[in-house]
Amino acid sequence: MPKISDLTQGLSPAIDKNDKVVFVDVDDTTMAPSGTTKFSTVGDMSSAVGTQLQGHYALLTSFYFGGSATDSRIETADIGVWKDVEFTPFFAEVGSGGVFDYRPEDMSSAQASGHTGTGSAGDPIVFLLEGLSLKSSCSLRAVMDFNPDEDEGRLDSRLLFNRHTGANPSTDFGIEASSIAMESGANIEYANSPNIQFFIGDTVDTNGSGDAGKVRFQIRSDVAGTISIKEIALFIQA
Repeated sequence: MPKISDLTQGLSPAIDKNDKVVFVDVDDTTMAPSGTTKFSTVGDMSSAVGTQLQGHYALLTSFYFGGSATDSRIETADIGVWKDVEFTPFFAEVGSGGVFDYRPEDMSSAQASGHTGTGSAGDPIVFLLEGLSLKSSCSLRAVMDFNPDEDEGRLDSRLLFNRHTGANPSTDFGIEASSIAMESGANIEYANSPNIQFFIGDTVDTNGSGDAGKVRFQIRSDVAGTISIKEIALFIQA
């Protein structure tokens, strides 16, 4: 078989997903007929690149499977306080179904699960960022409704980040989304889907095995009411 450099250069053809691409084994530049020439289709290459570089990790409640969202209360004592949301993914109820794990390969190889926590009070869902580098970026979307007990309320939301070990500063930090003003009155469900983008900085990237940043979703309200969480999803560009 001839070397790649010996082949006649052709015109740029129209390429479809079934066309084949030739790979050169960099460890055997002689290109001897010993199986060192490798082929793949354009479609398979695109799929492989997608698996390596982008993906998502989504947790859905039973709302999407004929059930209901996870409801929790914001009581008077909780007003003005950032709170972890209570959230029961569908998999916790039936063992499967509500987890869509399509993380890039580096993340899925680093951690078998993309989150910790059950989503119950005191044990929040925390997304793991291990496997990501300084070149990575993400966005986290939450789909929810809020039903206030009083008129003229406001709902805030944010991401709270935990840094990896050795980070300076070492304290947690947050990124807030735009607030929603509930101007139509009390006892009405206000839909809200904050989508907060962030890049992987040098205090939340992968610092070593089992040592990387983490992120979770929180809310704050200036009135009491009921929050209903339907979905939380992390979209990833590795």
